[in-house]
Amino acid sequence: MASVSVVLSLLLIEAEAEKGRLPICDKVSDLLASSSDRPEVLHMEGQQRIGAIVELPQVLREMGEDPAKLIASVGIDPDKLRNPESSISFVELGRLLQACVTATRCEHFGLLVGQRAVMANLGLVGRLMQNAPTLKAAILDLCTNQKRYARGAVSYLLIQNEIAFWGYAVHHPTMRSVEQLSEGAMAAARNMLLELAGVPPDQVFIARRAPNDIAAYKRFFGCAPTFDAQQYAVAFPAALLARPVQGADRELRRKLEGAVADYWAVTQPSITQTVVRLLHARVVFPDATLEALADDLSMHPRTLHRRLEQEGASFRELVNEARFFVSGQLLSGTKMEVTDIAFALGYADPSGFSRAFQRWSGMAPSEWRKQEMVSAATGPGQKLSPA
Repeated sequence: MASVSVVLSLLLIEAEAEKGRLPICDKVSDLLASSSDRPEVLHMEGQQRIGAIVELPQVLREMGEDPAKLIASVGIDPDKLRNPESSISFVELGRLLQACVTATRCEHFGLLVGQRAVMANLGLVGRLMQNAPTLKAAILDLCTNQKRYARGAVSYLLIQNEIAFWGYAVHHPTMRSVEQLSEGAMAAARNMLLELAGVPPDQVFIARRAPNDIAAYKRFFGCAPTFDAQQYAVAFPAALLARPVQGADRELRRKLEGAVADYWAVTQPSITQTVVRLLHARVVFPDATLEALADDLSMHPRTLHRRLEQEGASFRELVNEARFFVSGQLLSGTKMEVTDIAFALGYADPSGFSRAFQRWSGMAPSEWRKQEMVSAATGPGQKLSPA
């Protein structure tokens, strides 16, 4: 097995339409002055910050649709999308994205929204990133602070064989149009990489079937993405992580670090929630082990085991839940062979995966895939958790 160096954390890939750095201000308090810019929701289970989604109405407008009418038709107040500090549930967002795809007949609608993304819409965290000493520090700023304003998705920075993977995975069990949000996240990641390091990613991985026309992807990314991949991620040389962020101000960063910590008064995720989110990123890589996650969390494996037990959780059960959830996404969203999915999830024998999936879901992986493809056009599929 290849040796793997992993840096996994949680982040929200968000940004906005205007390219260029955030406006310079002399005091951190300038960013906190308006109460209307404060986060709308402080307890964010199953929610995410609006962020770059503020650009969605303009994309609809340019495609000949009435944004206010369409947004209201799915039960969302159009005003919610005007403030990047507002929040939206993953269920609402999925319903909205699906309606946008249907109305515009555009299979890459999420990509169009994400194309407008830079760091400005991250607000205070974006400012912190722009004053990070290196690209790696900037990405980890986002990783560390994501839990403050988004629950229901996980992103990660993973280093494997000198290649860095900056990925994103939705783990909300009932969100629809996951591929639209995830593609938007990849577009945002590409823009942020350009803004912070001055270069685009070398490769882009998309965990969905290729649309009929991939020209829009080629134009934006400068290359054809790898569709039917096991993850949504952009990839670039790991050496790039050491590149300094141009224009970073060490003193301003020191002030921002304190301001960010005070900005969101949120309940921190439990250890079980934290492990679940890490596993959804890590389960398609070779070391989804108790020891590896304990190392990520800077604790002894026995300590992690004990804390999970105190919360009524089992690491083995959490791994199985993550494997089932991710395998369901890959079965329904990609054309990956069942054998390839089994290997991606760490099974040495595909028959072992098939037996486990049958035990979790009550049906074979191939049956699940057929059922999900039938139900995709009419409603959410089965709940992605073991029976």
